[in-house]
Amino acid sequence: MLHVAIETSHRRASIALRHGDEVLSSALDPERAHASDCLPVLADWFEERGLSPRAIDAVFVGIGPGSYTGLRIGVATALGLARGADAALRGEASGEGLAWRELAPGQTGVHLLDARQQELYFAHYRRTTDGVEVLEPPCVLRYAQLAGRLDNEALIFGDAPALELAGLAESVGERFRAAPPPDAVSLLELGAARLDALGAQPFNEVLPLYLRPFAAKVRRR
Repeated sequence: MLHVAIETSHRRASIALRHGDEVLSSALDPERAHASDCLPVLADWFEERGLSPRAIDAVFVGIGPGSYTGLRIGVATALGLARGADAALRGEASGEGLAWRELAPGQTGVHLLDARQQELYFAHYRRTTDGVEVLEPPCVLRYAQLAGRLDNEALIFGDAPALELAGLAESVGERFRAAPPPDAVSLLELGAARLDALGAQPFNEVLPLYLRPFAAKVRRR
């Protein structure tokens, strides 16, 4: 079994590889372009183990929401690897990897990210024994809409500034978890479980999860 996971939705991107019982992971330098580090790290791992990229069985990629540039690069890299190796491919919402990592079976959780422009990325999940159930898929909310979408039991994980901006930091209290960003190892585990349960996705269905149009800014001279 040779699986690769790529998570680039956040500035602190990461990559992971499972070869049999061995799991390797590497956090990519946040000061560099993801494309500059992702493939060289993989190449080093393959060379050290005498492996060929064509031996990859499955590729998993975090599709966001998050950094537009990071998602575009991560998905393009995953597609290239999967096509080159004729490997299975799955794209998973990055918050689902967090839910897999942060929640115990039976718990529910909300993933929040600052989407700027007085908006938040929001998603609601339940952790199951062997997967993650999507209660509300990722969407964009205005600050004022958030309070009405938080149930009284769900843990809240993601960006602390997101709760501050929405004015809810004090009201949620101990339910908030200042979780590290989505990571490739959690994606590797969830992706493998989903692959066993649901199979691979067609390549043309694995796309970055852009929840609103990209707005280019024109600099004034």
